[in-house]
Amino acid sequence: MYYQKYRPKKFSEVIGQEIIIKILKNTIKRGEILHGYLFAGERGTGKTTVARIFAKTINCLQPLDGEACDHCVICDLWNKNKFLDMIEIDAASHRKIDDIRNLQEHIGFRPLQGRYKVFIIDEAHMLTDEAFNALLKTLEEPPKHVVFILATTEPSKIPPTILSRLQRLDFKRISYPQIVEKLKLILENEKIPFDESALYLIAEESEGSLRDAETLLEKVVLSLNPHLKLTQDYVANFLGQISTKQLLDFINLILEKKIESALSFLHEIYKNGFELLSFLRGLIKVIKEIIFIKIHPDFSKHLINEKPKEIVDYMIEISKKSDVNSFKKLLRLFFEADSLMRKEPPHPLLPIELAVLEFITLE
Repeated sequence: MYYQKYRPKKFSEVIGQEIIIKILKNTIKRGEILHGYLFAGERGTGKTTVARIFAKTINCLQPLDGEACDHCVICDLWNKNKFLDMIEIDAASHRKIDDIRNLQEHIGFRPLQGRYKVFIIDEAHMLTDEAFNALLKTLEEPPKHVVFILATTEPSKIPPTILSRLQRLDFKRISYPQIVEKLKLILENEKIPFDESALYLIAEESEGSLRDAETLLEKVVLSLNPHLKLTQDYVANFLGQISTKQLLDFINLILEKKIESALSFLHEIYKNGFELLSFLRGLIKVIKEIIFIKIHPDFSKHLINEKPKEIVDYMIEISKKSDVNSFKKLLRLFFEADSLMRKEPPHPLLPIELAVLEFITLE
């Protein structure tokens, strides 16, 4: 799997969490290793990966500038998955007090290979109240050779008594350009040709989760015929979506008052089985962004973090074809079409067709 194959093995390979990496590396350089950490953040943002790298680095025999050397005995054992002093626990399936008591039995023993014995508890918020109480006693007076790292997507469910004994680090969502860069690296290594715009669609679908993006990329690649290029239209079809380029083409047809072409576009997407409500939501989002481009010149700089440059340039070009009031009217018509479609009209396309006709004929 791409997610496992291209999983970072050093801090320098982690993307999107620069501040957290800096904190952890400084901690290692100063030799100020705490007994407990809380890694909080959305799924797929690197919490467990960074926890594993931290465990490796604090046990490395010759760390350099807060980074594991990758040459010593400990690093070699870690890279071969033979390092025994890192214990990962999935709290979703080991959430009861007996599971924590089993963990406590291991704590008293000194590390077998490294300097620290590191316990990584994933989905820590799933632990029962009794398990948290048992864990609290351990966190109050842990042996010097033990480090706990609790990872969670729901830090609000961690009891305050536990939180007060941990250093909390909040992982942020990965930006679209950062996800795209990682996906490009994967595809280049796999020797698969691609359009960068296709990777932005995958990044947007993953909603800031690098793991989800890598998993989705693999699914798309597996469905792709050998020697074919990964394009935006292919990914959009795979996801059952209309690409941003196609949405902009449709808006352009409406602005140029090409009724026949605009209606033919609608009939084509209906015939191809695209989800019409999803299509409308995409239209509304794009028109809203075009309006923001018109009223706030610097908004396009923000969009560069979410979309390919050629798409942003196309949006700017379209924004110049009409005034703000016209775009607001088009937005309102599509909002009304969305409302009508949820009331099960006699024909699914009718509300969108009426919106197009009203804008062009009454504009």
